[in-house]
Amino acid sequence: KKKKMKKILAFSIVLFAFTAGAFAQSATATATATIVTPLSITHVTGTDTELSFGNIIADADGGTVVISPAGAQTLTGLTAPSIPGTISAASFTVTGMDGATYAITLPGSHTISSGGNNMTVDNFSSNPSGTGTLTGGTQALSVGARLTVGSAQAAGTYTNAAGFTVTVNYN
Repeated sequence: KKKKMKKILAFSIVLFAFTAGAFAQSATATATATIVTPLSITHVTGTDTELSFGNIIADADGGTVVISPAGAQTLTGLTAPSIPGTISAASFTVTGMDGATYAITLPGSHTISSGGNNMTVDNFSSNPSGTGTLTGGTQALSVGARLTVGSAQAAGTYTNAAGFTVTVNYN
């Protein structure tokens, strides 16, 4: 009886193994990865590609100067002299993967100085605003801001040697 049980058990195991093999199936898939062009931003160099608020006459009350991303100057509480000086928005070029969108991060506020005298640059704005889309793998980006001129601000050429940083990231 034990031999008969062993034979039935052995036959069942062989039958099970054969049956399991008959139902097994397989398929093959490939793995792919695409490394995209890194996103980069470069400052366009030239005399009219820096953020420049122009020549300003400071008065007893102070005021603000706004440069739009298009490079237009708006004075509030201040006077522009007959020689306006250089008035321009900062210019950048963003490059990367064609058709990709990206987010733009603008600085908070910066101090520009002349000797021991300071003014604040803030309320940065850009064109495009917030996000951009790369057409042909590139897009122009311009940045404007607001300058706050203090009451009786001292004469001088004000600047920040370290500059300000604009950051772009793929969405």
